[in-house]
Amino acid sequence: MGTKYSDSTEWYDPKVNQWKLMAKKPTKRVLASVAVSKDNLFFVVGGYGLGSYLRSGFVIDLFSESPSKRIDDMLVKRAKLGVGVINKNLYAVGGFDGTNCLNSAEVFDDSTKKWRMISSMSTRRGEFGVGVLNNLLYAVGGSDFMSGEVFNSVECYHPSLDAWRPVAEMCKRRRGVGVGVLDGVLYAVGGHDGSETLKSVEAYRPSTGVWTTMADMNLPRKLVGVVALEGLLHAVGGRDDSFVFNSVEVYNPITNTWTMLGAPMNVQRCCVEVAAINRPPNLKISTNDFFVVTTGI
Repeated sequence: MGTKYSDSTEWYDPKVNQWKLMAKKPTKRVLASVAVSKDNLFFVVGGYGLGSYLRSGFVIDLFSESPSKRIDDMLVKRAKLGVGVINKNLYAVGGFDGTNCLNSAEVFDDSTKKWRMISSMSTRRGEFGVGVLNNLLYAVGGSDFMSGEVFNSVECYHPSLDAWRPVAEMCKRRRGVGVGVLDGVLYAVGGHDGSETLKSVEAYRPSTGVWTTMADMNLPRKLVGVVALEGLLHAVGGRDDSFVFNSVEVYNPITNTWTMLGAPMNVQRCCVEVAAINRPPNLKISTNDFFVVTTGI
């Protein structure tokens, strides 16, 4: 793939506005996805590494003396996939297996510690965003690598029904879009519309069922990581059509404004995967919440 791997991970302490590098990842991989459960388990699944598309994954428990453990392999190889956790179950959807863009989906059942297939999405998607809101899994935008089509479509998985339902389309087509959830609102941040990298942002409220255009970011970003922390939405890294960023910007929903974070990451990163977790007792930082970034490029 001609990809430069990064096996580094770093965390950010918002109280002191500082990034620090952590231990290296157990396996070099790019184009993986991460999710965090309510009990602070940090899952990394799929991706591409050592010349192969991957089914493997691992879980990081920073509260444990043995923090990293392999989990059961997925049933399907997936890179550029979407993941999310609902009621301790880890969902892996879509992506690319090295030959085809995928619409299949599977779940890692917390009770059995095994993967099983669930209903497929209506659309084959890679480089899309996933958000969990009200115990539903939203698959946002993305593209079909085979046809080159970039999507503004959105669909939502209902675990109790094992069914996907269409959701209102976004205002813009977006692949490499960052998705985050803050205060009951689903945000689609940046991405690429097939012609240019975007700095535009839109928000979906289930109560209204429509997407609303919000304030633009300061920089256009695709393959950007998005996470909510302390009432703010953070857009982490990503790239435009020329440069990979280590910068971070922060969205305040009260003022509808984006501000550049004064502390850049130590490493320039795109295909960023980011999640917020509580502070483990062995990390000497000043806050109860921080977020971890893991990435491949």
